[in-house]
Amino acid sequence: MGMNGLDVAGLRPFDLVIPFTIQKGEITGEVRMPSGSVAQPDITDNKDGTVTVKFSPTEAGLHEMDIKYDGIHIPGSPLQFYVDYMNSGNVSAYGPGLIHGTVNKPAVFTVNTKDAGEGGLSLAIEGPSKADISCVDNQDGTCTVSYLPVLPGDYSILVKYNEQHIPGSPFSARITGDDSMRMSHLKVGSAADVPLDIGDFDLGQLTSSLTSPSGREEPCLLKMLRNGHVGISFVPKEIGEHLVNIKQGGRHIPSSPISVLIKQSELGDAGRVRVSGPGLDEARTFEPAEFIIDTREAGYGGLSLSIEGPSKVDINTEDQEDGTCKVTYSPTEPGHYIINIKFADQHVPGG
Repeated sequence: MGMNGLDVAGLRPFDLVIPFTIQKGEITGEVRMPSGSVAQPDITDNKDGTVTVKFSPTEAGLHEMDIKYDGIHIPGSPLQFYVDYMNSGNVSAYGPGLIHGTVNKPAVFTVNTKDAGEGGLSLAIEGPSKADISCVDNQDGTCTVSYLPVLPGDYSILVKYNEQHIPGSPFSARITGDDSMRMSHLKVGSAADVPLDIGDFDLGQLTSSLTSPSGREEPCLLKMLRNGHVGISFVPKEIGEHLVNIKQGGRHIPSSPISVLIKQSELGDAGRVRVSGPGLDEARTFEPAEFIIDTREAGYGGLSLSIEGPSKVDINTEDQEDGTCKVTYSPTEPGHYIINIKFADQHVPGG
């Protein structure tokens, strides 16, 4: 197994894409080899919510890898993977589905029986959920295996040929929760309420729409405003003259269409949103953490929040008397939580 390049060259390289969003922190990796030696993998941020982890092994056998973000294991870490020789003459199995996966997404790996002679292949998967296995024969001595885990946890993948475990079997794949388990979303609308003078009408019989300066027609909501006036509610996306069309029985009422002018300062601008509070920096499990979002200077726009981390969190918002919004959330598992705040469909700086 010397480092003379010959043996090492035949080892199968490790290449895995893992779902993880990097914000400002540092992502680090460490591989522990069968001999006890330690090495660093190459980790690349794909800027699409995934990272690619690559490693060129120098030893065959079972390896363990930590992937940490600011010193804390990311979901799915530590991972186990088995390194074999690519042309060993034995039956071999390789691919991401033997190492890592996400619930409700097919986990895929390949079994190569090319040089193995006659024999029967058997596959079994044991883990927190029953996982349906499908196997496609590629007609070239390999078959593509996929299974669908529906619960997170560690799955054992048993690959046998002629009743014997192949090298590396049983493999251990770590399946993490999907986004729906870790992402907690909330949307809060901040619409412009514009009072209209339309005379006496029964709101239930009216329909309303809005024509924007660019000519797009959008629905808008007719409602009674707090002061008893009739008004419309909509989230402006353009500056300039908007026409409010109010119809009864398909025909414009006498005062319709009504012109409403939207100024630049009224358009939602995420850059003018202010976010503050202790819950942005740290939180304790099972204790509510809170922060304040101030959109008073930011115009009209919809506010959307997502918090991503090891556990789902309940997000609650409370409108404060001063026009700001107080957000509280309670994490149930330790680890990194990423708070994304969008206003008018733009990311809020620092959020």
